[in-house]
Amino acid sequence: MKKIIVAHNGARRNYAIPYFFAQAGLLEYFYTDICGNVGFGKVFAQGKGLPIIGEPLRRLAGRQVPPELIPYTHTFAIPYFKSLGRSLILPKDEGTRFYINCLRTIESGNAMINHGFGNATHLYSMLGEFAPLLVAANERGIKITSDVYIMLSTNKILEQERKEFPDWEESPPNYEEIGKKLIPENVLLTRTDLFICPSEAVQTDLIDNYDIPRQKTVVVPYGVKPNWLELNPQAIARRILFVGSANLRKGIHYLAMAAQQLHQQGYNYEFRVAGDVTPEIKNHPLCKHLTFLGRIPRNEIQAEFIKADIFVLPSLAEGSAGVTYEALAVGLPIVTTKSSGSVVENGIQGYIIPEKDASALANAIASIVEDRSKRDQMAIAARERAKDHTWDKYQFNLIQTLEKHSW
Repeated sequence: MKKIIVAHNGARRNYAIPYFFAQAGLLEYFYTDICGNVGFGKVFAQGKGLPIIGEPLRRLAGRQVPPELIPYTHTFAIPYFKSLGRSLILPKDEGTRFYINCLRTIESGNAMINHGFGNATHLYSMLGEFAPLLVAANERGIKITSDVYIMLSTNKILEQERKEFPDWEESPPNYEEIGKKLIPENVLLTRTDLFICPSEAVQTDLIDNYDIPRQKTVVVPYGVKPNWLELNPQAIARRILFVGSANLRKGIHYLAMAAQQLHQQGYNYEFRVAGDVTPEIKNHPLCKHLTFLGRIPRNEIQAEFIKADIFVLPSLAEGSAGVTYEALAVGLPIVTTKSSGSVVENGIQGYIIPEKDASALANAIASIVEDRSKRDQMAIAARERAKDHTWDKYQFNLIQTLEKHSW
């Protein structure tokens, strides 16, 4: 009998992975840091109405493990609260914050080891989180599957991009060096038996840049929740939507350049950017043709999707961007890059353009927006494509893939 431990921080994909395995009768334990309806987190979440500390506790209360998962869920709040304490007394710079997070996952991993492996035959990890747990599982002969939810070369790609565009965002600390000080071994690469890749971009990155054998990798695209397919599109012509943090990784600078090119060519388009944005980018001279909406709550973002004409994401590094699945489900033609990890088929539901090419982005946008027949055909094809990538099909494909490759 195969039994899986799923271990990950936070509410990744709304706890979809452990939920899938629980439904299939395969889940042994679900290990996570803290949530609002299990263990210490359930107690602390009651303080969500308090002054000062109320806001973080409200966020904690929002982390709700599905009821079906509660019997399997074990939280490890002590490392979580120790990291909160460190964050109060240590410097606030980005490098220190990363160090604190790394230390927390290591301490959590050790706590998970102490709790035990039960009857587990497999461990499902998110990008090598809780390194000691992976090492201990590997040494016990437990098979390790790692979900590589973003291209591992992301930091290298962004390092080069920041050199070319130094006035857009500050360079971060060297995360790799900080991590090595705590645990020298890259356990994701050395201890994983099977790498789950949400897109070919992630798979290719692993094979070409990290010497992972192809037979140890599989591609399992994500899915979209069915309620997105039920939305009624009310497209406003010439409204272009971008959803995500407005930063270099997402290609916001190339969108800004494309918007400027289109304006100079006489096109009157509305570019709406929904997501976090720094003052440096918001006020950058090249961004004058972009309308920044800031972060929009998840329960309100659907209104932006249904009123858009097309969706754009000129990303340089992703895993498989969830917003592209949502855009397809709403019937939006998409202009994106291969690095976004989208399931868009070039020329059918939109266009796949080269990374770092503002002119190609501008041309693809105009070719759809100005040809209303093409736009409508792509919109129909987009919704049909989304039906092939629902949450249920993601669950089925993931479990079938694991049955075939790791067992």
